[in-house]
Amino acid sequence: MNVSFWQYFTFQKRIIAMYVIIMSFITIMLYIEPTMSVHISNVLYMNAVSLGFFLSYLAIDYFYIKKHFTKIMSHWNDGIYIPEGIGAPKTYEQHLYRQWFQTINEQHQQKMVSITQEKKESLEFMTSWFHEIKTPIAVCKLILEQSSNYPDSQSIQEEISRIERNVEQALYFTRSDHFTQDYHISQIELDKVVRTVVKQHAKQFIQRKIRADLQIESIQVETDSKWVGYILSEVLSNALKYSLDEGTISIHSEEDKKEVRLTITDNGIGISQADLPRVFHLGFTGSNGRIHHKSTGMGLYLAKKLTTKMGHELSITSQENQYTTITIHFPKRLDYYAIVT
Repeated sequence: MNVSFWQYFTFQKRIIAMYVIIMSFITIMLYIEPTMSVHISNVLYMNAVSLGFFLSYLAIDYFYIKKHFTKIMSHWNDGIYIPEGIGAPKTYEQHLYRQWFQTINEQHQQKMVSITQEKKESLEFMTSWFHEIKTPIAVCKLILEQSSNYPDSQSIQEEISRIERNVEQALYFTRSDHFTQDYHISQIELDKVVRTVVKQHAKQFIQRKIRADLQIESIQVETDSKWVGYILSEVLSNALKYSLDEGTISIHSEEDKKEVRLTITDNGIGISQADLPRVFHLGFTGSNGRIHHKSTGMGLYLAKKLTTKMGHELSITSQENQYTTITIHFPKRLDYYAIVT
């Protein structure tokens, strides 16, 4: 933000008007008063010199105010006014503004502390609840495994598994804002992570007779194994959700000098071109979500958010009623320290 001379000039209307009134009064008095007998050229000369002094005063005052304003703006940090180091106010108006800014700053700081504390307490409660709810879920699954003769045990177990996935999703969502507290970069074997995630979804593959076509080379990438495993799980879960029965999900890897790419492709219902730009938005389900009411619009949003935080990239291409392809890009020679800090 900058202050132009014209802006300054327009805000000095009162002093300019006062100057014009005073000089007009003096000029008229000198011209009409017979005892003074001042020549008109001298009156004009006096006005010219006075105008020069006045414009010089305005110019000096403008540069002083601009310098002071620039110094004030340099002491703003993320929307918070920091008065230290600006210097003492030179005018009473500056003194009043300084007091006003300090009051606003104190109120803002108090409000931020209150909001931060409330958010911290809410996060601690939610995280604790997510961990606590895992115990009864595990107990219910164990009871169902021991009561396999119960006619609806398989359906109930599927619903419990869905609850478990949703709880896990919510837990990762709450953790995503505190990413750096649980983040460890290392060289991992990409094919091992992929095969582990596919095994976690093996039951869905078998039940719906969907074939997993894995073409993963033994490639090492720099990432966090736990977080990237969760991202892959979300992407694969989304592919399974919208794949046709007895279809195929292809997972393959490739690399070049710049990056390693992991691509997950399903031959399911696809995504319309109108919905495609918004699939990574929070809560967006699109036309497919209206057909498949189990959609929450959280999976791809969370996957995109986490990949971005890790310095990776998530891209998507799709043709309606044909395919959907999601690619995870792992850049090489990336400064992860700069990203997480």
